[in-house]
Amino acid sequence: MVLQNPFTPAFGSEPLFLAGREQIIEDILRGLENGPGDPNRATILIGPRGSGKTVLLTKIANEAGKANWISARVTASEGMLDSILEQTQKNGKEFLPAKAKTRLKEMHAFGIGFSIEAKTEKTPSWRFRMAEIMELLAEYRIGLLITVDEIDVRHDELISLVRDFQHFVTEKREVALLMAGLPGKTLQMFQDKNISFVRRAFQHQLNAIPISDVTSALKKTIMATGRTIDDDALETAANYSRGFPFLIQLVGYHMWRQSPDKKNIKYNDAVSGIDSAGEYMDRMILDTTVKDLSEKDLLFLIAMLPDADESRMSSIANRMNVTAATASQYRLRLIRQGVIEEYGRGKVQFSMPLLREYLQKHYL
Repeated sequence: MVLQNPFTPAFGSEPLFLAGREQIIEDILRGLENGPGDPNRATILIGPRGSGKTVLLTKIANEAGKANWISARVTASEGMLDSILEQTQKNGKEFLPAKAKTRLKEMHAFGIGFSIEAKTEKTPSWRFRMAEIMELLAEYRIGLLITVDEIDVRHDELISLVRDFQHFVTEKREVALLMAGLPGKTLQMFQDKNISFVRRAFQHQLNAIPISDVTSALKKTIMATGRTIDDDALETAANYSRGFPFLIQLVGYHMWRQSPDKKNIKYNDAVSGIDSAGEYMDRMILDTTVKDLSEKDLLFLIAMLPDADESRMSSIANRMNVTAATASQYRLRLIRQGVIEEYGRGKVQFSMPLLREYLQKHYL
């Protein structure tokens, strides 16, 4: 009997064991429990593609559902406000009275007439309708968690949501806003003068997960299905992932597939799985990441390739034939996008796993 693969390298799929994000989850859930005014109720998750933002949004919403919170989950886009309203009404329907479609205008019975007229009042604003729903939910001690993925200030409705949420906070509503986005998109939102309130939201940078946590999650996932894994295979797979959430699931998935009919996963399975995972990482994460870069940003990264690990800014500027000030501008942009990170004074290194190897393969 071939067991079902327990690893989930699909967009937003919650893994069997979520590694290394326990503290973030605990902080936000405690914020929901603590009541209106807790700063964790306005939180932004920041990280590059594949860092587990969508998975974390899903996990927190699911956990909140166990604690008397309903959720409305959207991706930043036009129409998101209507979607939030519709999901709130649907997920909270057992606590919300059916809306009257007609109203009594005049009555005549036994000599007194009556007639029914459809409502013609002006449709209330989104903020008013949401506040009305939250008041009804609050009577049952039900809170509302709004999650927004892929934030982008180019969408006017995201700006409207953040503005209205500020009023909900002031009114002490039982509501929380959890958003997630790429570093560059998040920075653009912080710089928007129309929603300066959002700068005070709690921010969580989704950095690499400690390898010890990766090892534990891989082993638990495999053992939960009745299989085992050799220590050298486990160590090899964990180290290759670099603590990158998407790569953890991707390596686990392909390692599992090598000998699905055997109870034990061996070192050769890990090696073969890594080869397959690398190809998918290129197509699913790195291709898109590099396409989003400007020509100068890409040249900056290529100028880092001659160095074994970290690169000095002075060396990068020389290789690009630009001034130190110009090189620093590219450095800042790439850091904000989660592609590189500072490594001591005047040095940088790649922060996205396998990006160096990808660039060497395609640009050298």
